[in-house]
Amino acid sequence: MTQSWKRIAKKRQVPLYLLVSVIVVLYLLPVLWMFITSIRPTADIYHFPPTVIPKHVTLANYVYVLTKMEGFKRYFLNSVVVTTVSVALVLVASSMGGYAFGMYKFKGKELLFMGVIFVLTIPYIMYLIPTFIMEDKAGLLNTWLGLILPYVAINLPWGLLIMRGAFSTIPMEIRDAATIDGCSELQMWYKVLLPIAKPAIAATTIISFVFIWQEFLFASTLMSKNEWQTLPVGIVWMRDELQTMVYGRIGAMIILSIVPVFVPFVLLRDFFVKGLSEGMLKG
Repeated sequence: MTQSWKRIAKKRQVPLYLLVSVIVVLYLLPVLWMFITSIRPTADIYHFPPTVIPKHVTLANYVYVLTKMEGFKRYFLNSVVVTTVSVALVLVASSMGGYAFGMYKFKGKELLFMGVIFVLTIPYIMYLIPTFIMEDKAGLLNTWLGLILPYVAINLPWGLLIMRGAFSTIPMEIRDAATIDGCSELQMWYKVLLPIAKPAIAATTIISFVFIWQEFLFASTLMSKNEWQTLPVGIVWMRDELQTMVYGRIGAMIILSIVPVFVPFVLLRDFFVKGLSEGMLKG
């Protein structure tokens, strides 16, 4: 009887697997087509009728982007610095705040956390004009710090939501045992509780990294000078500088900008789903 129910359950899951496969293909198809375009010679791209499989494969487009397009290196550096520093600050601040929200009871705790949830309901585009005015008066436009500060502010509520849920699942007995052993609050947070909250840290890292790395609106508004642009905006600038639609080089730039997004997800994929589910459900 049990085996028959298992077979029925598996048969019912087949349509679901097919649906998920179709969705995955639809999402990956543009990326795959862009990759194929990036390894085609220019003459092959404009060949008619077009072919899915390239007749010739070349890395000339990647070589050109990496060696002859100096702007790409600068844009890439800007994105790396802004994203790395922003994600690091989000992790430190959200893990500390999540530790306080998840492990302690204090007056106004629920009200403060409701304020965090309320911030998540506001479209982040609403912060653009006030942020521009404040940074203009503070002289932070066209600086790395001018992007890092708003990126940290935008991503911090998500980090607090996830980390608060993660710390709430940690038994209080662990904290009490660490206190008996003589751990200070900083030692307890860093040495005892953070290692337990690795899945939540991974989820916060991936969410923050993906948002900051691909963000376009704030970067294009707060960075008016070419040398301070991040990669998403820089690719648009370089596309305009090419003056012709050199699809192979544009494809190479896009693929090179996508690769760093996959790296943290591949490295942290074992923790991501667990951390996201624990943090969001408990939070």
